[in-house]
Amino acid sequence: MTLAETQALLHAAVTREDGDRSLEIQRCFTGSPELTAAERVEIYADMYLWRLVDALREDYPKLAALLGDERFYALAEAYVREHPSAHHDLGRMGVHLAAFLRAHPDPGRPDLADLAALEWARSEVFFEADVEPARQDALTALPTEQFLHARLRLAPAVRLLAVEHDAVGLWRALEHADAVPPPAPGIQAIAVWRGGFDVFHTALELDEATALESVASGDPLARVCAAFGRREDAARAAFSAITSWFDEGWIAAADGPR
Repeated sequence: MTLAETQALLHAAVTREDGDRSLEIQRCFTGSPELTAAERVEIYADMYLWRLVDALREDYPKLAALLGDERFYALAEAYVREHPSAHHDLGRMGVHLAAFLRAHPDPGRPDLADLAALEWARSEVFFEADVEPARQDALTALPTEQFLHARLRLAPAVRLLAVEHDAVGLWRALEHADAVPPPAPGIQAIAVWRGGFDVFHTALELDEATALESVASGDPLARVCAAFGRREDAARAAFSAITSWFDEGWIAAADGPR
């Protein structure tokens, strides 16, 4: 067996690719009086898996707290088998976990995928680039005739989520060690952002979430404001929401018409 083949075999055994490799390991590697070659390699395989589980736990602390050690380990092991590490940065290990939980839902906790989506968004915005947020006077500086044609740009460290359960309420209960509520179905829009070194999130009214999606799509302010059209005082609602976006640092720039 060549060196390259030996390395490939060891990698496959440690990552547990393609099932049991113990017979090949026994032929290729040397055991000891205490442990067979396969048992020695299995130690490294366990250590490798534990490191991946630890990496997932760092990005999903609330999910880990909700499930407990045994259930989280079982989830992480199943996830790693379907989505083996493929990036040099272990911080990217959990990128598919929310989708994995949607494909393999827990009958008792169908909201796990939504909690995972919220935690991943919080992790992502923490590492996003810093930009100086725009001030409200960026809009007032525009000529009146250009206002409705102007476009806002979201800061990089802002994420918008649409989930199928009350992930915000579940996250809050876990954060404060309150009694965990049962899954609460219903579409929920969430904004996630970073201010300084702190990460925040909040539930949004669905029309405000639609307006923010319009901003993210590069639509002019006329279309952004139209999202509030069903409010009793649509103009006031739009003004209040846009003002709050500037106050929270969600807006990176206000550009004139293209």
